[in-house]
Amino acid sequence: MRDIFLIKKMKYILLFVTLFLLASCGNSKDIETAKKELLSPNQTQDTSTQQTNNTAQDEQINEQENDDNGPVRVQVIPLWENNFLDFDDISNDFLNLWEVEISGNTIWNVESISVKFSNPTSSYPDDNYVLQTYKPEDWRFVYRASSRSQVLDYGENNYIFTAKSWDEISQTKIVLNVPAKDDEIEPAAWVEAELLWYEGNTLQIQFPTSSKYGEPIKLWEASFTYSGIKGFEANKEIIQTPTCDELSDYLKERLSSWYYWNTCRDIVQDFGIKYNVIRLDGEQYIYERHYIDSKHGIYATYELETWTWVTPDNIAEKNEELKEQEFPSIEVVDDLMKDIVNS
Repeated sequence: MRDIFLIKKMKYILLFVTLFLLASCGNSKDIETAKKELLSPNQTQDTSTQQTNNTAQDEQINEQENDDNGPVRVQVIPLWENNFLDFDDISNDFLNLWEVEISGNTIWNVESISVKFSNPTSSYPDDNYVLQTYKPEDWRFVYRASSRSQVLDYGENNYIFTAKSWDEISQTKIVLNVPAKDDEIEPAAWVEAELLWYEGNTLQIQFPTSSKYGEPIKLWEASFTYSGIKGFEANKEIIQTPTCDELSDYLKERLSSWYYWNTCRDIVQDFGIKYNVIRLDGEQYIYERHYIDSKHGIYATYELETWTWVTPDNIAEKNEELKEQEFPSIEVVDDLMKDIVNS
C-alpha cells in the first residue's frame, strides 16, 4: 500500500515539474496538452485522430463543392449545433422537373417548422412559409418547392428550415442548384409505340421520354400523363383546331365557367397551338396552359397555379397579372408537347 502511495506521489511530482518547465518556454495550450498526455494519454491520442479525420472530411466536402463539373446540385448545411430534423436524400434528377419534395423525419419534439426561401438571381420574391400540414405529434414533414408557387427557379435556391422546440430552435439550409436550360443537353428518347383510342379514332404514337419530364403513364384508353410533371394531363379527342383568332369562340363552347385567356402561340407551326387560361372553379381559380396537337388529335392541360380571391368582377385583372408572370416549368412542358407533335 505504501509503495502504491509513493508511486502516485512521484507521478504528481513529475507532473508538477513538467508543467513548470512548460510554463517557462511554452504557452497555456502546450501546458494543457501536456497535462492531458500525462493524465490520459490514450484519450489525447483519440482526440488527435478525431481532429485529423474531421479535417480530412472538411477537405472532402470542399473538394466536392469545387468539383470541375460545376456546383453541387443538392446541399444540406446545418446552421446550428442543435439538429432537430433529419432530411431524406434528394436526387439531382428531380431538379429539372420543377417540383421537388423536401422531406424527412423529426428527431426531437418539434412544435413547428418554417421555411425561408430566397434565390439571388431569380425575380421570385423571398418567401416565408410555415408548414401547415405538420403537427407537433407528427414525426414526418414535407415541403414542396415548385415553380408554380414561385419557390423554385433557375440558379441557387436556398431554403432555411427552422424547427422550434419549446425555447430552442434548430436551423438547416438546403441548397438546390438548378442549371440554366442551355446546360440541359439531353435529346429525348422514345418508348415503343402505344395506342390511344377515342370513339373509334385510334392513334399509334411513340412517346418521348427524358429526365426533364419523365416517362408516359396511361391513365385511361384515351388519356395519359407524365411521371415527372405534376398537373399535366393529355387526352386523345376529336378536335376542332382553331386559330388564335378563333380561340375566343372556341372556348365559349368548351368551357362552362367564367374564364379569360392570354398568350396564344404555335406549338409547331401549322400543327397546333398553345395558350393560357384562367377559369373559375367554385371558390377557386385555376390557371393553366392548354395545348391542341392538331396532328395527333391530342388536347393537353398543365396546371400552373390555383388559389382563391378571384371572382367574376376581378378575373380580367387577374388574367393580366398572370400574363406578366413567369413560370419556368412551362418550358419543360412546351418541350414535351413539341416532341409529341414531332413524333
